[in-house]
Amino acid sequence: MKQTLNPTIRTCHSCLRELPIEAFYVNRKTLIPDYCCKACRSAACKKRYLDSRSVNDIRTYPLITDIKDRTLRMELILHARQVVNESVARKRRRLWETVGE
Repeated sequence: MKQTLNPTIRTCHSCLRELPIEAFYVNRKTLIPDYCCKACRSAACKKRYLDSRSVNDIRTYPLITDIKDRTLRMELILHARQVVNESVARKRRRLWETVGE
């Protein structure tokens, strides 16, 4: 088996460049450098993040502020406020009931 004579140089498995050990993340427990350099790891994470955002950005509900009809928009806003106020009131009642016991 061939051993590397220079342990300060490592080849990235993604971009196939020979880079210094400082260009790789090191596992804290095993102290073994990662197989992928920091730049490639960062690029892969950004790509994965952007891909997941494009899938999750599809809304299945209407955004109230995007509705052009003013009267409908105001009705929806007032209804949303009422729902939130009722929820807060229920939570406060529950809290007072548990404190009173």
